[in-house]
Amino acid sequence: MVVLGWWLAPSPAAAETAGFDVGDQVVVAILGRGRGNDVVVRTWDRPVVQVESSAGPPVVERHVAIFGTAALPLTAPIPPMQYAQREGGETVGTGMLAPEEFPFSSFRAGPHDVVRVTADEGTHLVVTIPASTGLLRTAILGGQTTIEGFRGSNLYLLQGSGRILVNGASTTAFVQLNTGRITIADSNFDRIRLRANSAQVVFEHCRSRQVEATTVSGAMIYDGGTFDPGLARFDSQSGNIALGAAASAQLAGRSQSGRVYTSFDSRTTVQQAADGTATANVGGGGPLVNAISSRGNIYLYDGSLANRRELPADWRPVRAVFATRRREAPAETLRSRMHERFPN
Repeated sequence: MVVLGWWLAPSPAAAETAGFDVGDQVVVAILGRGRGNDVVVRTWDRPVVQVESSAGPPVVERHVAIFGTAALPLTAPIPPMQYAQREGGETVGTGMLAPEEFPFSSFRAGPHDVVRVTADEGTHLVVTIPASTGLLRTAILGGQTTIEGFRGSNLYLLQGSGRILVNGASTTAFVQLNTGRITIADSNFDRIRLRANSAQVVFEHCRSRQVEATTVSGAMIYDGGTFDPGLARFDSQSGNIALGAAASAQLAGRSQSGRVYTSFDSRTTVQQAADGTATANVGGGGPLVNAISSRGNIYLYDGSLANRRELPADWRPVRAVFATRRREAPAETLRSRMHERFPN
């Protein structure tokens, strides 16, 4: 279920291109109904929110809301995620990722401009927002969501199915996707909370101070990344997890019924007392990073899989996930898609 429910709704205005002058720390909400939505969000240094559509006019609403109250606290609810429990390829029941709270970072209490964009099924949108945005919040049932160069305070992405692509972000973030694929590249996170059901997750060349990523069965890769001291935990019920550190770190892997595999090019101290547990001190050790899977395998390495021409056969599952990632240069992505939608 995708829920976005705390916006007031005065004076809608429909147009193929709509622009609004806004104050500091604007709140931008994008609600995509149905499936097949294609949403691109980019950032500029103007105090303006601009919405462009090539598939019919979206409904755009603007109002002022006061945050830091009982009605609008400085947090956003994370809804529960229901999933099917499987054994031997058969569904044997249902499970639930419990609801949580996402506390905002560097977001002041008081009045904020709010711009809400509502798009019907199959809509193509380009939304340009100020670099000083306080909160970008999306709720998309299905499709593709691309976030380019987001530098605002808080990013909240909630989607049912499809693809989520985040490039060049520097923020605090929450990301949840049921099925599909999440690719996050060249980004810096003070804090990121990520949840997925069977969706595959790839972080590439990211830096995180606090990262907590959870899947039910989806594979996760954190490739060529770095970690600052803080919480770093990746866990899955049955998905494989691969951690590739590009700087000093202590990588700890544990699997109940799977195995922990290691592959290091640089001088790394590896301790492995059993098939299902291992610890590796990359670059002499550093921030502790935990990878835990109940029934999947754990892969620990240094650097990036992109620089490894050969890997043992046991690494084929993680290599396959990494090879099918969708990675596009931000400028090229925007230019080509903007030209297709707005050729004039």
